[in-house]
Amino acid sequence: MKPATRNLLILGVCIVVLGGALAALMLTGGETDASTTSSSQDIALLNREEADVASIEVTNTSGVFTIVPAEEQPESSAAGSSASEEASSDASGATSSDAEEEINFSIQELEGLPQDSYAVNSAAEGGWQLFATKKIGTVSNLADFGLSTPQATVKVTFQNGDTYAYEIGNASVEDSTAYYVRGQGAEDVYVASVPLAYLQDKTGFLSRQVLDFSSLKTDASAPFRKLVLSGTALAEPITLQQGEGTLYLMTEPKQMDADTETVKSLTDLLSCLTAGGVEALHPDQDALREYGLDNPTNVIQMTTTDGEEYTLMAGAEKDGNRMVMLDGVDIVYRILEDSLTPWTSLTTPFDVQSKVLLTRSVESVQSLSITLDGDMAYRWDVTRTTDEEKSTEDTTYYNYTVADTSGTETDYTAFTNLYQTLTSETVLEDAGDAQPSGTPLFRAEVAYYDGLPTNTLEFYADGERNCLVVLDNVVRGLVPRSDLEAFQEAVEGAAQ
Repeated sequence: MKPATRNLLILGVCIVVLGGALAALMLTGGETDASTTSSSQDIALLNREEADVASIEVTNTSGVFTIVPAEEQPESSAAGSSASEEASSDASGATSSDAEEEINFSIQELEGLPQDSYAVNSAAEGGWQLFATKKIGTVSNLADFGLSTPQATVKVTFQNGDTYAYEIGNASVEDSTAYYVRGQGAEDVYVASVPLAYLQDKTGFLSRQVLDFSSLKTDASAPFRKLVLSGTALAEPITLQQGEGTLYLMTEPKQMDADTETVKSLTDLLSCLTAGGVEALHPDQDALREYGLDNPTNVIQMTTTDGEEYTLMAGAEKDGNRMVMLDGVDIVYRILEDSLTPWTSLTTPFDVQSKVLLTRSVESVQSLSITLDGDMAYRWDVTRTTDEEKSTEDTTYYNYTVADTSGTETDYTAFTNLYQTLTSETVLEDAGDAQPSGTPLFRAEVAYYDGLPTNTLEFYADGERNCLVVLDNVVRGLVPRSDLEAFQEAVEGAAQ
């Protein structure tokens, strides 16, 4: 075939195809139904608009629930609001899509409780669209298809008063993701995909997001201004107050720095807490007693950085889960016991406090006085002068010299080793109610530059093996008595 002839034939085929497409567009008015997600071979049993729906009543073996349009999107977490929710609105309060107003749905029987908006809105689709992939037709025995006693009956009421009801039977033998359905009172049976939520209990629509303060979390700072731990597992409440940046202070029952990693694990847990499931709704007093929530083992009161207050309670253990409730939310949640350890393991002040004693760097030390066994006294004074060559407009660098009580300059490196030996010391055990008595075996007083408060560190004998550690007149815990040997060696090295 000549090339010219071949090209003419190809052009003719293209014209025929384009002509057919044009004819199709003319027959359909050039538009397609954007709401229709089924293939052209599917059978439309129900094909209305989302805005047409007034209610969807579902009756199944677990009970009855009703899906209705919501005036606004239900809360998706029991406490707090996620950053993703706030991102859906701009600063003026307009929705993310100005072209079309979004329709949200909620479960009428769960009004006032946090709902999984995605699950509810997805289930609502079964109220305005139902497409069958296959027509079975009239059958002699409905029981063979699970339609003599349907798994669920769905009744849709539309805004104009019209209704449509259909029944859901067994899963299809050809496609386990589809079910046998028929219109209520109709004869023909079809195979169609339906929302699985129609076969489940309404509690499946509840959000499992118990806490979500992600919108309040900035950089590394936690979203809590104050945390108070209490409950029957604690002898006395423990209060944590947010300090600078990521640091927290324990203000009750003792006042001292809190352990950074311990508090971070706690605040990370509380910033976004998800339950494994819902144990019960609207528990009465007997149920609260059964779940250990009438007198909870662990309680934590949270004051967020925006001033809101929340109280979370943990009760009885069941099958590896703890029963948990948020005050003001009538839901008992199941949460894995192990996942709550950063909270429930904190039962004493020692669990929360910082185990480090001296935290300032050696560059900030102005003087160090040490007394051994109540009579052997040592003192070092540090002089710092500006290093003009290294210093810049933004940063000042210093040169350091150190002198003993006689004014004789000593080795600054040896002094640094002494101070670092002190700062490396950490308490290992809780001292309980023990109080210091007698003369300290070791006493260090540290003064700092730049107006920082002085620290006084003391070690008292507590039996033959331990020392009771007191920092700034507050008992911090116990350390092995053998630790004083390292202190004494460092003192002797700096005193030479």
